[in-house]
Amino acid sequence: MHSLSTLLPYSERTIGTPEDEESFTHIMAALVRTHSNTIPVLARGFLESRKYISPTAVTEFLDEHLRARIGTRLIAEQHIALHNSTLDAGPESEQSSYIGIIDTALRPASIVRSCESFVSDICELSYGVRPTVTLDGEPDTAIAHVPVHLEYVITELLKNAFRATIENGKEREPVEVTIAPAPDTVAGSGVEAVGASRSSVSDVKLPAEATPGVTIRIRDRGGGIAPDDFQKLWTYGFTTFNDREASDASSSGSGSDALNIISGSAGGGSTLAGLGYGLPLGRAYAEYFGGGIAVQSLHGWGTDVYLTLRGVCRTD
Repeated sequence: MHSLSTLLPYSERTIGTPEDEESFTHIMAALVRTHSNTIPVLARGFLESRKYISPTAVTEFLDEHLRARIGTRLIAEQHIALHNSTLDAGPESEQSSYIGIIDTALRPASIVRSCESFVSDICELSYGVRPTVTLDGEPDTAIAHVPVHLEYVITELLKNAFRATIENGKEREPVEVTIAPAPDTVAGSGVEAVGASRSSVSDVKLPAEATPGVTIRIRDRGGGIAPDDFQKLWTYGFTTFNDREASDASSSGSGSDALNIISGSAGGGSTLAGLGYGLPLGRAYAEYFGGGIAVQSLHGWGTDVYLTLRGVCRTD
């Protein structure tokens, strides 16, 4: 209600001067900061009330809420970034590939390497080993996308792959990441995971013409996913933690090992760690722009995760 009452006056007010625009931007920035912990609060609330609310009801509510939140936060942060870019305008800014928070020449391979370094550091600190990543396919592929969204999703997927690889005693086996341009088609990202429930995206309006996209496959030798667990992958709150570990993560923002403190700012910070929100939240970010995540698992061997992303716009 506070946010609504703050923004409502602007529905009938014209922003006609630079001073008006700057004032509005400050209000938007304050609201973004205010709601930065919304998802962790929801996660802890649903964790505490899970005895009284069915997983299906939780998933339906969060799918709808997260789509709305991603959209409103994206618009707010884009406005703030564009405002700040006018203040920092100079000769060097003309060479930037950024338009607000959108990188029009984003190379997913660079994001993968950055996230690999981060997650590997945590693994080495926690387990004393440092899994490696091999990168193949077409690493020079570039799309227009929001880097912080991709960083969150890749970090979550690598975290899962690294942890499974280490716990399966296969830390000498590299995690394989393959990057390839996505097919130029709107209808079908081909990212439906067999046996997994899918969020309702029927009301998401995709563009008439597909934007350039990319598919990223992350393959690990972490032993795969147990059949019983595979059916629950997309359920918010599902975690391989036991109840005590999940409760500790909820109250302290950390889990039983260092890998569990990893969550990017896009997802709401480290307080989401161990609460079972990483994978479904990552899929929400991918689906918002017409992509998705699919999981194929061979129990006893390993897991392939396919992340498909669509660019937020055409750059040609």
